[in-house]
Amino acid sequence: MKTSSADPIPLHLETFRCGPLDNNLYLLLDREARQAVVIDPSIGGETAFQTAQRWREQGIQLSAIWNTHGHFDHVYDNAKWKTEFDVPLVAHPADASFLEHLREQSLWFGLPAPEVVAADQTFHDGQVVSVGTHSASVLDLPGHSPGSVGFDFGAFIVSGDVLFKDSVGRTDLPLCSEADLAASVRKMFQLAPQTRVLPGHGPLTTIEAEKHDNLVARDLLRRFS
Repeated sequence: MKTSSADPIPLHLETFRCGPLDNNLYLLLDREARQAVVIDPSIGGETAFQTAQRWREQGIQLSAIWNTHGHFDHVYDNAKWKTEFDVPLVAHPADASFLEHLREQSLWFGLPAPEVVAADQTFHDGQVVSVGTHSASVLDLPGHSPGSVGFDFGAFIVSGDVLFKDSVGRTDLPLCSEADLAASVRKMFQLAPQTRVLPGHGPLTTIEAEKHDNLVARDLLRRFS
């Protein structure tokens, strides 16, 4: 997906649907600053990888790799991107064990074992991060994993596997917490209604649409009120 000046997302955004689990890999670009980040370098993201290589040839610098959380499908190509672009990998410390056991996660799903790399830097709640001149607040959003985070740019939030169109993240995986997920969804629902939600899988949505239409989220919040 490419945005225009009329789009509520104030950065150039490209969304790539990747791999057997239909992940969303995001490239965010500040055209004027000529800086970009990759969010969740998922398995099967070769087209995104080639796009970033092409941008580099045009003088655009990839400045970081951001992980919304440590599940294998979102971090599968961390090492590939880090090696190619020589940039820091940033993730929440609570998900460090997932990065350490990436090979086991991948093999369990019948996929080749990728190279494992640790995070160079860490996220924490309230931290300010940036893409060029555009800043975002890091939100701790545990539940689907203990170290899940979102990147709140104001007009939009990249939120990983916390909130989807008409659904929420799974809590039947190791170290998940349904109660924590409920608190994280409630936290997201405090954002402005028009905030665009860029999830880890599936179509983009808005906070307003999910507060109104998402029966799964509504039931979760009712049970953990």
